[in-house]
Amino acid sequence: MTQTSPGGFIRTEEQALLDTEALRLRSAGGMSYQKIADILGVSKKTAYNRVQRALSAIPAEAVDEFRRVEGERLDFALEAVMEKIQNRDKSFLFAVDRMLTIMDRRAKMMGLDAPIRTEVITLDYIQTEIMRLEAEIGRDDTGGAEAPEPEEAATLTEAEA
Repeated sequence: MTQTSPGGFIRTEEQALLDTEALRLRSAGGMSYQKIADILGVSKKTAYNRVQRALSAIPAEAVDEFRRVEGERLDFALEAVMEKIQNRDKSFLFAVDRMLTIMDRRAKMMGLDAPIRTEVITLDYIQTEIMRLEAEIGRDDTGGAEAPEPEEAATLTEAEA
């Protein structure tokens, strides 16, 4: 049986099994993408893509469990590195570098580095939008509106009250 992704890529059962194997190596074995690539005989990027596809194909609870396990591994590694930093071993600077790398990995895993969409609205944009809306509702360029009929005025007053 095959699965079609939103992008049109047709996933065969064999590919799904390879994706699952890549995820198993990553989560259970704690292997790097390069090691997974070497075992599966693919590029590092392909190994990464296989893990990501496998993650997207499983329920959110399993992804949360994977993140929890990965977080525990990062905690363990960070604890060991912090001990070296506090003891000011000869490898102090290397330990600081490892600490930053671990913290960066955690931030990526938790989505803390994801770009934030911002929208900048300028005064020119606002004025253009006001003019467009005025034209849409039938007002003239000076901003004046035709006076509503007496019945409509009464209805508006009742609705506002």
